[in-house]
Amino acid sequence: MRHPIQIAALVVGLACAISVVAAAQEADTLRLGLADALDRARERHPAVVQATAARRARDADVLAGAAAFTPRIGAQLGFLRSDDPVAVFGGRLRQGQFGEADFALDALNRPAPLTDVSTTLSIEQPLFQPEALMARRAGLAAARAAMFEESRTGQAAAFETMRSYIAARLAEDRISVLQEALEVARRVLAQVQSLRRNGSVTVVDEQLARARVSEVESGLAAAEAGRVAARELLLGLLGEPAGRPLLLSDTLAAPEPGTETLATARRDDVAALEAAVAAADANVARAKGSWVPTAGAFGMLDWHSGGAGIAQGPRHWTAGLVIRWTPFRGLADVGQLRRAEAEREAVRERLGDLRRRADAESRIARAERIAALTSVQAADAALAGAAQAARVAGVRYAEGVATIAELLAVRAAESAQRLARLDALYRARVADAALRLSLGRLPQ
Repeated sequence: MRHPIQIAALVVGLACAISVVAAAQEADTLRLGLADALDRARERHPAVVQATAARRARDADVLAGAAAFTPRIGAQLGFLRSDDPVAVFGGRLRQGQFGEADFALDALNRPAPLTDVSTTLSIEQPLFQPEALMARRAGLAAARAAMFEESRTGQAAAFETMRSYIAARLAEDRISVLQEALEVARRVLAQVQSLRRNGSVTVVDEQLARARVSEVESGLAAAEAGRVAARELLLGLLGEPAGRPLLLSDTLAAPEPGTETLATARRDDVAALEAAVAAADANVARAKGSWVPTAGAFGMLDWHSGGAGIAQGPRHWTAGLVIRWTPFRGLADVGQLRRAEAEREAVRERLGDLRRRADAESRIARAERIAALTSVQAADAALAGAAQAARVAGVRYAEGVATIAELLAVRAAESAQRLARLDALYRARVADAALRLSLGRLPQ
């Protein structure tokens, strides 16, 4: 048998361990309001992260397109040893070692091997590159499109986060309502069992009361599963690990007024496609620019010596101007132009379709918001009536006037109305956010 001191020490140790675990879980709990969720979504939502990376890639393309008008500077260090007559002849000239004896036929035809170490600095400056300039213009337009797409993705992510947060809040509130309904159902069952022992009611009344308890227990289990799903979806959108404890601080309330007076702003998805059309126009011009001559200037500094070293020996310079024109490219240019024109036509059609859909979305969203707010008002009125009916039915049953079936039906109706009101609030909040999104007024 354990000594009392050992038992006490064991109990204290277990209590300390439990408190440490509880404290760790409390510290890991994510306390989240809707504003906090939106702040996290701006940085961690997967779609936002991907859109930001795509925009950065487009910005990098613009930087690379600067080659159309910026110089290209290079350096080269070379080593050569050869007895080729031409190479030896040119090498001696460049090194400044060519003498009268080198004009002898035998020296020209069978020269001794020559070592040449060269250093070259070069610069190339594009002067007129129409194809590259149009490519840069297309890149700038594509970068603008990516910027607007990133903004619209942020708005869509904010809407998705709001909807997910409100759904998680709805799941929490549904559980609260069902837990209260279960408690009421169990009290009714206990009351019926007491009355049956007194002989006031029959076994049928008790069976009906038990059935109501089972029904609410089943609904509560489904609501618990729905809460898990809603929480995991919200955590995933925020880039949080699955299963992290979550505490939602905002309540499920009706949307604030003012959305109905908002006018349509310039939607970023429409602006993105407008920029994409500009990029497509530039790509058509780029394809046509392949038929135009190009011009560029170049310059070089060369040093040649017979020994090791950088920039050793005589220095020579070269400068020039190059004009290139390729009027026929084997129909590749024609195919490129036709492809660019087809892609431009497709983007223009997408833009027209998006403008029509944007207008329709705002009209639908306004109608759905009105319907959702009407449902909230109707649910409030119905809930007030159901609560009054439940109180009356409880009194009537206690007095023996009402049947157990009537009491249970009224209680079930009251719970259903409370759940219906929660669903109406959810739809109203989501419809309000959807309207703001369709109008381009939803903050990122």
